[in-house]
Amino acid sequence: MKDINKLNYGSILSEVSHYRVVSIGGEYVEMVHDESGDRVKLSPSYIKGFLQSADEVIQTFMVTKEDKKDGTPGIRSIFEGINGPEVFTVCFKKQDTPKSKKKLQEEIATIADEFAKRIDFVKTQKMGVAEAAKSYFTSLVNNPILPYEEGEERVLRGYKIQFTSRDGRYDCVDMDIERNEKEAGIRPVNLNTLLWIVLNGVKYVVQ
Repeated sequence: MKDINKLNYGSILSEVSHYRVVSIGGEYVEMVHDESGDRVKLSPSYIKGFLQSADEVIQTFMVTKEDKKDGTPGIRSIFEGINGPEVFTVCFKKQDTPKSKKKLQEEIATIADEFAKRIDFVKTQKMGVAEAAKSYFTSLVNNPILPYEEGEERVLRGYKIQFTSRDGRYDCVDMDIERNEKEAGIRPVNLNTLLWIVLNGVKYVVQ
């Protein structure tokens, strides 16, 4: 309401706000209003009746990435289905970082050297060379040299500001980032790398 003098009996209002708790005690909970930065005090009854939490977990469900054939939504659909201002906590993997050619060659050389040393040791001990080579090869197949560094896990608590996407990336406001003139606190979340999400009291975990 920009002009309180225009407020009349029967006027209809709505509220879209996000808050971060800074103090709990007495009859009110003190919070920072995310959109304005102002400090406000809300009663526990108001919080319980009208606000959603990004942290509260009442129940947990194991889900798949994609929707199941029986119609059960996967985590991609759950995240895409957030079409309003509700807050959530989401864990996803950051983008993989390609390794330099030099680093990749160094890793290959190290493994080759380890293999050669292992074979030499087996020979001196008069053990089965073929069996040792098989064991080493199996280990390499199960743990291959990747041409990239896997992205680390990232947790974001906030809300969406982008609701459609062609590549699966959605801009979200990270409410744990202190914002200023140079930092808007907006970070992309890639729904293709989601690991879990807490939404409206439910934690959905990719199995």
